[in-house]
This record gives sequence, structure tokens and C-alpha cells, in this order.
Amino acid sequence: MAPAGASPQTLSLVDQIVAQLTTEIITAQVVPGERLRDSEIALRLGTSRAPVREAFRVLEREGLIELQAWHGARVARPTLGEIQELFDIRAELFGVCARRFTARAGNAQIERVRQEIRDLIEQTEAGCDERVYKTRTNSISEMISSQVGNSYLTDAMAGLRRKMFWYYCFLGTSTFERRRDSNRIWSRLAQALLDRDAATAETAAFDIVAASGEFALQILQAMNAGNKESGESP
Repeated sequence: MAPAGASPQTLSLVDQIVAQLTTEIITAQVVPGERLRDSEIALRLGTSRAPVREAFRVLEREGLIELQAWHGARVARPTLGEIQELFDIRAELFGVCARRFTARAGNAQIERVRQEIRDLIEQTEAGCDERVYKTRTNSISEMISSQVGNSYLTDAMAGLRRKMFWYYCFLGTSTFERRRDSNRIWSRLAQALLDRDAATAETAAFDIVAASGEFALQILQAMNAGNKESGESP
């Protein structure tokens, strides 16, 4: 995606293509396993095939697509092991971000995040759909991780968020009760921010991601079991 504050005009052509394709992947406009044809993308975006191929190499390094000899590019398929590793490290790092944010952020920044959490809970109770919920939690995570005072940690979280949001879209819809359970942990985080309790904030942030990871793995395991029964490839 485009760096914060960057407009399409300030990005190179390759970066613009990367941003466009990343958006299409993580919002499930193209799905895991789907072929990406450079000629079709070049025609659609009004460019030549060369920058599209360069964008493919960037997306491959980010783990969003796979490049296969004689078969071209396709959207990568997550495995159980990859998702487990992704959620494990994301939980650890989000905990670190929450701890640092609680200790470093100004009162206005703290209140802004707390308000976003309150809005998330209100929208959940009002029946917001899955995409809105995931977009809002993704935004709150970004607000916290962008204010930790460590650019390497911020960049690492940005890359993980892209993959997390993609996996969320791929793995389907959670239940209303599941979102309510998650909101209880978000409420713990909001209270820890108010109390300036960095240790509790770290634990709550870790638990938010860990619970989501457990749910995601359950969904994927069920999907894989269904594929085996039907004889389809996972």
C-alpha cells in the first residue's frame, strides 16, 4: 500500500502497481490460488508488462503472491504453519507496541485510541458487517503501532498487518459472538491505556491477536477437512 501521507503521484509506477494489487489481494478482489496475468493487468492499468512484472517480484518478496516457472504468478495460499507463525509473531509485536504506546503516547493520542475502541464496540452492537469490523480493528492497530517511537517496529507491524488483513478476508466471516468476545479484550486494552498500565496493555494486545489466531486456525482446519472429504486440493 502507499506509505502514510503519500499520494499516487509521489510513487513510482511500480509502487503504484504494487499498491493497487496489494489492495486487490487483501480485500479479496482476487483470492488465494487465483492466477495473475501480467498482460491483463498491464492492459487494465494502462501500462506495459515490464513494470507489472517488477511489481510481481515485490509482491513475491512480501509473500502475497507466488511466481512459478512456466505458470506465472498466482495469489499465495496460506498454510496452517504460515498462519500460526504469522499470528504468533504478530501477537508478540502488538503486545510490545501497546506497552510502548501506553508509556509514550500523549493524553490526546491515548484518548483518540480509546474513542476508536468505543466506536468499534458501538458499531459491533449496531450490527456492522465483517469487513467494517476488520477495517476498524486494523485501523486501531495502525494508530498504536505508528506511535511507538521505533521505525523498525512500525514497519514490521505494517507488513504483518497487510498479511493479517489478507488472511482475515480469505478465512471468512466470524460470528457476532466472536466479535463480542474480541471486544471484551479491546475494552481491557482501553482501560489499561486510561490507567497508563503498560503491562496490562501489553497482555491485552497480545490476547487480542492470539484469540483471533486461534479462531482463524479453526476455520482453516475445517476448510482443509472439507477439501479432503470432497477430494479438492487444500
